Parts: sequence; C-alpha cells; structure tokens
Amino acid sequence: EVWMCTQLKGVKSFFLPFNKGNNNGAGNPQNDGIKTDYLWKEVLTKDSLTNILQNYTQLITEEKEYKDSKGKKRIKKEKKLIFPRYHQLSSVRKILADAQENGVGQKYLIQHSAGSGKSNSISWLAHQLVGLHNKQGKETIFDTVIVITDRRILDKQIRENIKQFQQVEGVVQPITEGAKQLKTALEEGKKIIITTIQKFPY
Repeated sequence: EVWMCTQLKGVKSFFLPFNKGNNNGAGNPQNDGIKTDYLWKEVLTKDSLTNILQNYTQLITEEKEYKDSKGKKRIKKEKKLIFPRYHQLSSVRKILADAQENGVGQKYLIQHSAGSGKSNSISWLAHQLVGLHNKQGKETIFDTVIVITDRRILDKQIRENIKQFQQVEGVVQPITEGAKQLKTALEEGKKIIITTIQKFPY
C-alpha cells in the first residue's frame, strides 16, 4: 500500500491512504509487477508531479475549535498543506481529459464516500475547468463554471474551499445575497459561481 503525509511531525504525523482501491474496497489491485508501481509509473513522473504542484497542492487555513483553560470555546487557525489523494487526482484528471477531447455538454458522475474529500475534488475541478483549453490550445472550452449545491451548510463549506484555492483574486463569485446577485454574476460571465439550487427559480 501507499500512504502519504504532507507534514512530518513525529508522532503527530498524519498519513492518508494513496491507494487505487481494489474491487470497491481498500488497497491496490493485483498487477504483473509490484502492486504499488503506479506511484512511480503514473504519479511521480516529471509531468505528473509538476502538474500536481501547479494545480493541486495548496496551503490552506483551517479553523479548529478548542476549549481554553477556563472551558471557553476558542477557534485556532492553522496552516495546512493539502495534496490530492489518488482517487481525487484520478477523477479530476479523467474529467479534464474527456472535456478537452469531447467539449461541452457531457455528463459525469463522481462517487465519493463520506470523508473522502468531495469539497477538494470539486475545488480542483472547478479551477482547472475555467482554464481548460481546446486541443489546439487556442480557446477556453468553458466560459463559466457553476457549482450548485442543495444544502446551505454544504454551500458554505464548498464556497470557502473554492475561495481558498483561487490563485488570482476575483475568479470566484459566491452568491450570498440572493437570486438577483446570481443573475448579475451570470450576465457578467464570472468565472466560478457558487450557489444553491434554491436561487434559480428567480
């Protein structure tokens, strides 16, 4: 198996699995060579690693709740380096490749289990779709990427995630003020719009 850690800090080091999965379960499938050879054959190649460093690794700020010595709730901000897990990297890359090959109008389904990083996958995909060029490299394929959720809590979580991933200020337009703001953002052709399904009837 392959496990990864973005910050080694002794016994507090936190490792996440970086496996392909095997028959809808954990681990890696059998192959002709070593089960983990995809790590150096696919992931750690020069092109793949530079792509990961450019488009996936992010230094984000995480808010953690804790209780001080008097039992009062406090929030501590921590910097955290994130790196894609194998299933995230694989799914985002497959969609980008297919969209570049077949253009707009396709339908895709990514199935993530609970706690497997849906928000990060959505964020990486959104940011790379707005910059995706056709095979000739002459024009972008998508004018706008709209991220729609059906729950306000999820909307807030994804909104914050996508905003942290932006490398250029103003690319992301969260819709927090109602349907009129959504209409304006669509008309102005904002690059990434994050909203809830409930704002569309207007």
